[in-house]
Amino acid sequence: MKIAIVGSRSIMAPDLSKYIPDGAEIVSGGAKGVDTAAAEFAAKNGLKLTVFLPQYERYGRAAPILRNKEIVDYADKLLIFWDGSSKGTLSVIEYAKKTRKAYEIILCE
Repeated sequence: MKIAIVGSRSIMAPDLSKYIPDGAEIVSGGAKGVDTAAAEFAAKNGLKLTVFLPQYERYGRAAPILRNKEIVDYADKLLIFWDGSSKGTLSVIEYAKKTRKAYEIILCE
């Protein structure tokens, strides 16, 4: 199962162990915060990691939003760690709803 771990950059180290089944592939956006925690979790637990980086040279300021859509499209399920205010994370939630992708929102302060 491909599980995307996405979220607000202000959230530094959520406990991912209770959300990730054995053998899952971790999908990340390569940013600070939750994305970094996802990559570290994958490395520590010997899980495959797939990273989608924003292509600024090609898409300019729209690159992070387009990258987020790629992540949603690729993953089987999303774990969304949200601070309740991040617009980038909100756009992931909205796109997941629109595409009927399985997701779980974990509100964090």
